[in-house]
Amino acid sequence: MATLPPMTPDPAPPDPPGRRRRWLAAAILPAVIGAGVALGVSRLGSDGSQTRTVTVVEQTTSTTRAPAATTPTRTSDPTLADADGNGLSVQQIVRNASPGVVLVQQQGGLGSGFLIDKQGRILTNAHVVEDATKVTVTYADGTTQDARVLASDPTLDVAVLDVDAAPVSAKPLPLGESRGLVVGDPVVAIGNPLGLERTATTGIVSALKRQICSPNDSPIPNAIQTDAAINKGNSGGPLLDARGRVIGINSQIASEGGGSEGIGFAVPIDAIRPVADAIIAKRKPRHAWIGIVGEAVTPQLAKELGAGDARGVALRKVDDRGPAKAAGLRASSAPDRQPPKGGDIIVAIAGQAVRDFGDLSQEVGSRRVGDAIDVTVLRGGQRLTLKLTLADRPANLGGTCQ
Repeated sequence: MATLPPMTPDPAPPDPPGRRRRWLAAAILPAVIGAGVALGVSRLGSDGSQTRTVTVVEQTTSTTRAPAATTPTRTSDPTLADADGNGLSVQQIVRNASPGVVLVQQQGGLGSGFLIDKQGRILTNAHVVEDATKVTVTYADGTTQDARVLASDPTLDVAVLDVDAAPVSAKPLPLGESRGLVVGDPVVAIGNPLGLERTATTGIVSALKRQICSPNDSPIPNAIQTDAAINKGNSGGPLLDARGRVIGINSQIASEGGGSEGIGFAVPIDAIRPVADAIIAKRKPRHAWIGIVGEAVTPQLAKELGAGDARGVALRKVDDRGPAKAAGLRASSAPDRQPPKGGDIIVAIAGQAVRDFGDLSQEVGSRRVGDAIDVTVLRGGQRLTLKLTLADRPANLGGTCQ
Protein backbone atom coordinates (compact mmCIF):
# COMPACT_ATOMS: atom_id res chain seq x y z
CA MET A 1 0.00 0.00 0.00
CA ALA A 2 1.41 3.37 -0.98
CA THR A 3 1.81 5.84 1.85
CA LEU A 4 3.64 9.03 2.64
CA PRO A 5 7.32 8.53 3.35
CA PRO A 6 8.16 8.00 7.03
CA MET A 7 9.26 10.80 9.30
CA THR A 8 12.89 11.63 8.74
CA PRO A 9 14.92 11.87 11.97
CA ASP A 10 17.79 13.77 10.39
CA PRO A 11 18.60 14.80 6.81
CA ALA A 12 21.90 13.72 5.33
CA PRO A 13 24.73 16.18 6.04
CA PRO A 14 24.70 18.92 3.39
CA ASP A 15 27.45 19.35 0.85
CA PRO A 16 30.05 21.84 2.06
CA PRO A 17 30.12 25.29 0.65
CA GLY A 18 -7.57 31.32 1.53
CA ARG A 19 -10.82 30.49 2.12
CA ARG A 20 -11.64 32.74 5.03
CA ARG A 21 -11.60 32.78 8.80
CA ARG A 22 -13.39 35.23 11.08
CA TRP A 23 -10.93 36.24 13.77
CA LEU A 24 -11.04 39.40 15.84
CA ALA A 25 -11.12 42.41 13.53
CA ALA A 26 -8.58 40.95 11.12
CA ALA A 27 -9.14 38.79 8.09
CA ILE A 28 -7.43 35.43 7.89
CA LEU A 29 -6.80 35.07 4.20
CA PRO A 30 -5.79 32.07 2.12
CA ALA A 31 -2.23 32.68 1.01
CA VAL A 32 -2.88 32.10 -2.67
CA ILE A 33 -2.84 34.61 -5.52
CA GLY A 34 -6.13 34.69 -7.37
CA ALA A 35 -7.06 36.08 -10.73
CA GLY A 36 -8.64 39.44 -10.01
CA VAL A 37 -10.99 38.17 -7.28
CA ALA A 38 -12.40 40.57 -4.70
CA LEU A 39 -12.44 38.87 -1.31
CA GLY A 40 -14.69 40.42 1.32
CA VAL A 41 -14.19 39.20 4.88
CA SER A 42 -16.24 40.35 7.84
CA ARG A 43 -16.78 39.51 11.48
CA LEU A 44 -20.03 39.88 13.38
CA GLY A 45 -19.94 41.23 16.88
CA SER A 46 -21.55 39.43 19.77
CA ASP A 47 -24.65 41.58 19.31
CA GLY A 48 -24.93 40.55 15.65
CA SER A 49 -23.72 43.88 14.28
CA GLN A 50 -20.99 44.03 11.67
CA THR A 51 -17.87 45.31 13.36
CA ARG A 52 -15.48 45.44 10.44
CA THR A 53 -15.22 44.53 6.79
CA VAL A 54 -11.88 44.10 5.09
CA THR A 55 -11.86 43.82 1.30
CA VAL A 56 -8.81 42.55 -0.51
CA VAL A 57 -8.44 42.56 -4.29
CA GLU A 58 -6.14 39.68 -5.09
CA GLN A 59 -3.58 40.27 -7.78
CA THR A 60 -4.12 38.97 -11.27
CA THR A 61 -1.69 36.25 -12.25
CA SER A 62 0.84 37.66 -14.68
CA THR A 63 2.36 35.76 -17.57
CA THR A 64 5.70 37.37 -16.75
CA ARG A 65 7.37 35.79 -13.78
CA ALA A 66 10.11 37.27 -11.71
CA PRO A 67 13.55 35.66 -12.17
CA ALA A 68 14.10 32.59 -10.03
CA ALA A 69 15.88 33.35 -6.79
CA THR A 70 19.51 32.33 -6.47
CA THR A 71 21.40 31.41 -3.35
CA PRO A 72 24.90 32.88 -3.06
CA THR A 73 27.51 30.74 -1.35
CA ARG A 74 28.75 31.93 2.03
CA THR A 75 29.99 30.12 5.08
CA SER A 76 29.14 32.68 7.76
CA ASP A 77 25.42 31.92 7.97
CA PRO A 78 24.49 31.01 11.58
CA THR A 79 22.93 27.68 12.40
CA LEU A 80 19.25 27.49 13.34
CA ALA A 81 19.50 25.34 16.44
CA ASP A 82 16.46 23.43 17.69
CA ALA A 83 15.73 22.65 21.33
CA ASP A 84 18.38 19.90 21.28
CA GLY A 85 21.01 22.18 19.81
CA ASN A 86 20.84 20.53 16.39
CA GLY A 87 20.16 22.24 13.12
CA LEU A 88 21.29 23.54 9.76
CA SER A 89 21.96 27.05 8.55
CA VAL A 90 19.22 28.88 6.66
CA GLN A 91 21.33 28.64 3.53
CA GLN A 92 21.67 24.87 3.92
CA ILE A 93 17.95 24.44 4.50
CA VAL A 94 17.08 26.51 1.44
CA ARG A 95 19.71 24.81 -0.71
CA ASN A 96 18.46 21.35 0.28
CA ALA A 97 14.74 22.09 0.06
CA SER A 98 14.41 24.42 -2.95
CA PRO A 99 14.71 21.65 -5.59
CA GLY A 100 11.58 20.06 -4.13
CA VAL A 101 9.46 23.23 -3.87
CA VAL A 102 7.24 23.97 -6.87
CA LEU A 103 5.18 26.81 -8.26
CA VAL A 104 1.59 25.58 -8.68
CA GLN A 105 -0.46 27.36 -11.35
CA GLN A 106 -4.02 26.97 -12.56
CA GLN A 107 -6.47 29.20 -14.41
CA GLY A 108 -7.59 30.85 -11.17
CA GLY A 109 -4.18 31.82 -9.81
CA LEU A 110 -1.01 30.40 -8.31
CA GLY A 111 0.34 28.97 -5.10
CA SER A 112 3.06 26.64 -3.89
CA GLY A 113 3.63 22.95 -3.29
CA PHE A 114 6.40 20.47 -2.56
CA LEU A 115 7.49 17.06 -3.77
CA ILE A 116 7.12 14.24 -1.22
CA ASP A 117 8.32 11.14 -3.07
CA LYS A 118 10.17 9.95 -6.15
CA GLN A 119 6.90 8.82 -7.73
CA GLY A 120 6.03 12.46 -8.41
CA ARG A 121 3.46 13.19 -5.67
CA ILE A 122 3.19 16.77 -4.53
CA LEU A 123 1.40 18.22 -1.51
CA THR A 124 -0.37 21.58 -1.63
CA ASN A 125 -3.50 23.21 -0.24
CA ALA A 126 -6.93 22.26 -1.51
CA HIS A 127 -7.76 25.93 -2.04
CA VAL A 128 -4.75 26.32 -4.36
CA VAL A 129 -6.26 23.92 -6.91
CA GLU A 130 -9.94 24.51 -6.17
CA ASP A 131 -12.06 24.44 -9.37
CA ALA A 132 -8.93 23.94 -11.49
CA THR A 133 -9.37 22.62 -15.03
CA LYS A 134 -5.62 22.43 -15.63
CA VAL A 135 -2.73 22.48 -13.17
CA THR A 136 0.96 22.94 -13.94
CA VAL A 137 3.97 22.85 -11.63
CA THR A 138 7.32 24.53 -12.19
CA TYR A 139 10.54 23.39 -10.51
CA ALA A 140 13.66 25.27 -9.47
CA ASP A 141 15.44 24.38 -12.71
CA GLY A 142 12.60 25.89 -14.79
CA THR A 143 11.04 22.58 -15.82
CA THR A 144 7.24 22.82 -16.12
CA GLN A 145 4.95 19.79 -16.01
CA ASP A 146 1.22 19.17 -16.14
CA ALA A 147 -0.05 17.84 -12.82
CA ARG A 148 -3.09 15.71 -12.08
CA VAL A 149 -5.08 16.36 -8.90
CA LEU A 150 -5.35 12.92 -7.28
CA ALA A 151 -7.86 14.28 -4.76
CA SER A 152 -8.52 17.21 -2.48
CA ASP A 153 -9.72 17.25 1.09
CA PRO A 154 -11.34 20.63 1.85
CA THR A 155 -11.89 19.66 5.50
CA LEU A 156 -8.14 19.81 6.15
CA ASP A 157 -7.31 22.03 3.14
CA VAL A 158 -4.97 19.45 1.61
CA ALA A 159 -4.57 18.24 -1.96
CA VAL A 160 -2.23 15.68 -3.53
CA LEU A 161 -0.97 16.23 -7.08
CA ASP A 162 0.74 13.69 -9.33
CA VAL A 163 3.18 14.42 -12.15
CA ASP A 164 4.08 10.73 -12.75
CA ALA A 165 7.81 11.43 -12.86
CA ALA A 166 9.51 14.50 -11.46
CA PRO A 167 12.69 15.80 -13.12
CA VAL A 168 15.97 14.34 -11.92
CA SER A 169 16.93 17.68 -10.40
CA ALA A 170 13.91 17.66 -8.06
CA LYS A 171 14.37 16.22 -4.59
CA PRO A 172 11.53 15.06 -2.30
CA LEU A 173 11.42 16.97 0.97
CA PRO A 174 11.85 14.98 4.21
CA LEU A 175 8.79 15.02 6.45
CA GLY A 176 9.18 15.78 10.12
CA GLU A 177 6.79 15.79 13.05
CA SER A 178 4.65 18.67 14.30
CA ARG A 179 4.12 16.99 17.69
CA GLY A 180 6.76 18.21 20.10
CA LEU A 181 7.11 21.72 18.66
CA VAL A 182 7.49 24.48 21.22
CA VAL A 183 7.00 28.21 20.90
CA GLY A 184 10.31 29.74 19.87
CA ASP A 185 11.45 26.91 17.61
CA PRO A 186 13.10 28.36 14.46
CA VAL A 187 11.36 27.78 11.12
CA VAL A 188 11.85 28.52 7.44
CA ALA A 189 9.05 29.02 4.91
CA ILE A 190 9.67 28.55 1.18
CA GLY A 191 7.13 29.39 -1.50
CA ASN A 192 6.08 31.77 -4.25
CA PRO A 193 4.64 34.88 -2.56
CA LEU A 194 3.16 37.31 -5.09
CA GLY A 195 4.63 35.11 -7.80
CA LEU A 196 8.23 35.63 -6.64
CA GLU A 197 9.43 32.07 -6.99
CA ARG A 198 11.21 30.13 -4.26
CA THR A 199 11.26 32.97 -1.76
CA ALA A 200 12.59 31.95 1.66
CA THR A 201 11.56 33.65 4.90
CA THR A 202 12.57 32.83 8.43
CA GLY A 203 10.99 33.14 11.84
CA ILE A 204 9.89 31.14 14.82
CA VAL A 205 6.92 29.13 15.97
CA SER A 206 4.94 32.02 17.45
CA ALA A 207 2.10 29.98 18.96
CA LEU A 208 0.60 26.51 18.88
CA LYS A 209 -2.88 24.97 19.10
CA ARG A 210 -4.48 27.73 17.02
CA GLN A 211 -7.75 26.96 15.25
CA ILE A 212 -8.22 28.06 11.64
CA CYS A 213 -11.03 27.42 9.18
CA SER A 214 -10.93 25.08 6.20
CA PRO A 215 -12.40 25.87 2.75
CA ASN A 216 -15.61 24.06 3.74
CA ASP A 217 -15.78 26.02 7.02
CA SER A 218 -14.71 23.12 9.22
CA PRO A 219 -12.35 23.87 12.12
CA ILE A 220 -8.72 22.84 11.66
CA PRO A 221 -7.23 22.45 15.15
CA ASN A 222 -3.60 22.70 16.21
CA ALA A 223 -2.51 25.05 13.43
CA ILE A 224 1.06 26.30 13.78
CA GLN A 225 1.35 30.09 14.05
CA THR A 226 4.56 31.64 12.76
CA ASP A 227 6.01 35.09 12.25
CA ALA A 228 7.91 33.97 9.15
CA ALA A 229 6.57 36.27 6.43
CA ILE A 230 3.77 34.59 4.47
CA ASN A 231 1.88 36.28 1.64
CA LYS A 232 -0.57 35.29 -1.07
CA GLY A 233 1.22 32.72 -3.21
CA ASN A 234 2.79 30.97 -0.19
CA SER A 235 -0.25 28.68 0.17
CA GLY A 236 0.71 25.03 -0.15
CA GLY A 237 4.40 25.59 0.50
CA PRO A 238 6.40 23.92 3.26
CA LEU A 239 7.14 25.21 6.73
CA LEU A 240 10.47 23.64 7.69
CA ASP A 241 12.13 23.05 11.04
CA ALA A 242 15.78 23.65 11.93
CA ARG A 243 16.76 20.31 10.41
CA GLY A 244 15.04 21.05 7.10
CA ARG A 245 12.05 18.75 7.66
CA VAL A 246 8.48 19.70 6.74
CA ILE A 247 6.40 20.35 9.86
CA GLY A 248 3.41 22.00 8.17
CA ILE A 249 1.82 23.41 5.02
CA ASN A 250 1.59 27.21 4.94
CA SER A 251 -2.08 28.03 4.41
CA GLN A 252 -3.41 31.29 5.82
CA ILE A 253 -2.48 34.70 7.15
CA ALA A 254 -4.19 37.06 9.58
CA SER A 255 -4.17 40.50 8.03
CA GLU A 256 -6.15 43.72 7.95
CA GLY A 257 -4.59 44.80 4.68
CA GLY A 258 -4.13 41.54 2.81
CA GLY A 259 -0.35 41.38 3.28
CA SER A 260 1.97 39.76 5.75
CA GLU A 261 1.76 41.14 9.26
CA GLY A 262 3.83 38.40 10.86
CA ILE A 263 0.83 36.20 11.69
CA GLY A 264 0.79 33.16 9.44
CA PHE A 265 -0.65 29.70 9.94
CA ALA A 266 0.39 26.25 8.76
CA VAL A 267 -1.64 23.03 8.85
CA PRO A 268 0.43 20.57 10.95
CA ILE A 269 2.05 17.69 9.09
CA ASP A 270 0.89 15.15 11.70
CA ALA A 271 -2.73 15.84 10.77
CA ILE A 272 -1.93 15.83 7.04
CA ARG A 273 -0.27 12.40 7.02
CA PRO A 274 -3.32 10.11 7.39
CA VAL A 275 -5.37 12.15 4.90
CA ALA A 276 -2.59 12.25 2.30
CA ASP A 277 -1.89 8.55 2.81
CA ALA A 278 -5.54 7.78 2.06
CA ILE A 279 -5.50 9.90 -1.10
CA ILE A 280 -2.32 8.22 -2.37
CA ALA A 281 -3.82 4.80 -1.64
CA LYS A 282 -6.93 5.85 -3.62
CA ARG A 283 -9.15 5.78 -0.57
CA LYS A 284 -11.62 8.42 0.56
CA PRO A 285 -10.01 10.79 3.07
CA ARG A 286 -11.40 10.24 6.56
CA HIS A 287 -10.93 12.17 9.78
CA ALA A 288 -10.51 10.41 13.11
CA TRP A 289 -13.16 11.27 15.69
CA ILE A 290 -14.11 10.11 19.18
CA GLY A 291 -17.36 12.02 19.71
CA ILE A 292 -17.10 14.17 22.82
CA VAL A 293 -17.81 17.73 23.93
CA GLY A 294 -15.89 19.02 26.93
CA GLU A 295 -13.78 21.74 28.42
CA ALA A 296 -10.22 22.08 29.62
CA VAL A 297 -9.73 21.50 33.35
CA THR A 298 -8.13 24.64 34.72
CA PRO A 299 -6.91 24.85 38.32
CA GLN A 300 -10.14 26.65 39.23
CA LEU A 301 -12.33 24.05 37.53
CA ALA A 302 -10.34 21.20 39.11
CA LYS A 303 -11.06 22.73 42.52
CA GLU A 304 -14.79 23.01 41.72
CA LEU A 305 -14.85 19.38 40.58
CA GLY A 306 -12.94 18.17 43.62
CA ALA A 307 -10.26 16.79 41.30
CA GLY A 308 -7.22 18.07 43.15
CA ASP A 309 -4.47 19.17 40.79
CA ALA A 310 -5.81 17.17 37.82
CA ARG A 311 -5.46 18.53 34.30
CA GLY A 312 -7.30 17.26 31.27
CA VAL A 313 -10.64 17.59 29.48
CA ALA A 314 -13.88 17.28 31.46
CA LEU A 315 -16.65 15.71 29.39
CA ARG A 316 -19.85 17.67 28.92
CA LYS A 317 -21.45 15.46 26.30
CA VAL A 318 -20.74 12.10 24.68
CA ASP A 319 -22.16 11.63 21.18
CA ASP A 320 -24.30 8.50 20.91
CA ARG A 321 -22.79 7.81 17.46
CA GLY A 322 -19.17 7.96 18.55
CA PRO A 323 -16.55 5.54 19.82
CA ALA A 324 -16.34 7.35 23.17
CA LYS A 325 -19.90 6.24 23.90
CA ALA A 326 -19.19 2.69 22.76
CA ALA A 327 -16.11 2.57 25.00
CA GLY A 328 -18.14 3.59 28.03
CA LEU A 329 -16.98 7.17 28.60
CA ARG A 330 -19.40 9.15 30.73
CA ALA A 331 -20.62 12.73 30.30
CA SER A 332 -21.58 15.18 33.00
CA SER A 333 -25.23 15.44 33.97
CA ALA A 334 -24.85 19.07 35.09
CA PRO A 335 -26.50 21.93 33.15
CA ASP A 336 -24.31 23.68 30.60
CA ARG A 337 -23.71 26.77 32.70
CA GLN A 338 -22.56 24.79 35.74
CA PRO A 339 -19.30 22.90 36.32
CA PRO A 340 -19.37 19.53 34.50
CA LYS A 341 -19.62 17.42 37.64
CA GLY A 342 -20.24 13.71 37.43
CA GLY A 343 -18.52 13.19 34.09
CA ASP A 344 -15.18 11.64 33.18
CA ILE A 345 -12.03 13.73 32.93
CA ILE A 346 -9.72 12.58 30.13
CA VAL A 347 -6.18 12.85 31.48
CA ALA A 348 -4.27 10.80 28.87
CA ILE A 349 -4.78 9.36 25.42
CA ALA A 350 -2.55 6.88 23.64
CA GLY A 351 -0.12 7.20 26.53
CA GLN A 352 0.23 10.98 26.14
CA ALA A 353 -0.83 13.39 28.87
CA VAL A 354 -3.83 15.56 28.05
CA ARG A 355 -3.88 19.10 29.44
CA ASP A 356 -6.38 20.68 27.06
CA PHE A 357 -8.31 20.10 23.85
CA GLY A 358 -5.22 20.81 21.78
CA ASP A 359 -3.43 17.80 23.25
CA LEU A 360 -6.52 15.66 22.73
CA SER A 361 -7.16 16.68 19.12
CA GLN A 362 -3.47 16.34 18.25
CA GLU A 363 -3.37 12.71 19.32
CA VAL A 364 -6.69 11.87 17.66
CA GLY A 365 -6.12 13.86 14.46
CA SER A 366 -2.72 12.34 13.76
CA ARG A 367 -4.16 8.80 13.68
CA ARG A 368 -6.16 6.82 11.17
CA VAL A 369 -9.80 5.83 11.39
CA GLY A 370 -9.89 2.28 12.76
CA ASP A 371 -6.89 2.71 15.06
CA ALA A 372 -7.48 1.40 18.59
CA ILE A 373 -6.17 3.66 21.36
CA ASP A 374 -6.24 3.77 25.15
CA VAL A 375 -8.02 6.62 26.89
CA THR A 376 -7.28 7.23 30.56
CA VAL A 377 -9.93 9.02 32.62
CA LEU A 378 -10.57 10.12 36.17
CA ARG A 379 -13.95 8.86 37.35
CA GLY A 380 -15.06 9.45 40.95
CA GLY A 381 -11.44 9.86 41.99
CA GLN A 382 -10.40 6.59 40.35
CA ARG A 383 -8.08 6.33 37.35
CA LEU A 384 -9.45 4.05 34.59
CA THR A 385 -8.11 3.14 31.16
CA LEU A 386 -10.61 2.36 28.41
CA LYS A 387 -9.93 1.24 24.86
CA LEU A 388 -11.75 2.80 21.91
CA THR A 389 -11.53 2.53 18.13
CA LEU A 390 -11.39 5.79 16.20
CA ALA A 391 -14.33 6.42 13.87
CA ASP A 392 -14.80 8.68 10.84
CA ARG A 393 -16.21 12.08 11.70
CA PRO A 394 -19.85 12.30 10.58
CA ALA A 395 -20.55 14.65 7.68
CA ASN A 396 -23.54 16.15 9.48
CA LEU A 397 -21.68 16.68 12.74
CA GLY A 398 -22.45 20.40 12.76
CA GLY A 399 -20.44 23.07 14.49
CA THR A 400 -18.62 25.32 12.05
CA CYS A 401 -15.83 27.83 12.53
CA GLN A 402 -16.67 30.89 14.57
